[in-house]
Amino acid sequence: MPNERTLSEKNRYYVPKESYLTAIHYCRQYPLWIIELEMEYDTRKAITYDGDRVQTSGGYDSTSETAMRQSETRRKVEVIESTAKNAAGDLWKWIIKGTCYNLTYYQLKEWGIPCGKNIYYQMRRRFYYEISKKI
Repeated sequence: MPNERTLSEKNRYYVPKESYLTAIHYCRQYPLWIIELEMEYDTRKAITYDGDRVQTSGGYDSTSETAMRQSETRRKVEVIESTAKNAAGDLWKWIIKGTCYNLTYYQLKEWGIPCGKNIYYQMRRRFYYEISKKI
């Protein structure tokens, strides 16, 4: 990630490099989590055709496994969204687009972001600072 720079230790939103990179990679998984939440899973039990008789799988409950996985994914999405709302207020959707979908300020400006470059980057710094404390 050559274009990602860390902040000076004098900055109030300073995050150590390893924590900063962890926060970046955590946020970049957000689009995958959204897709996973929108998917419909087949939660029927598996049937095996081994030997002379048909057997269903024993102790594995795919419905509860799917529910737990979706619950954990939903929690991760809510952490990112609540942190963005806290860091950027009304502009939280722009922070999500910029940080989670890896868009630059200039790409967001083409889409109509309603703030200046300095304000956007300040909100993004605060977002990464807060998300690194939560994960």
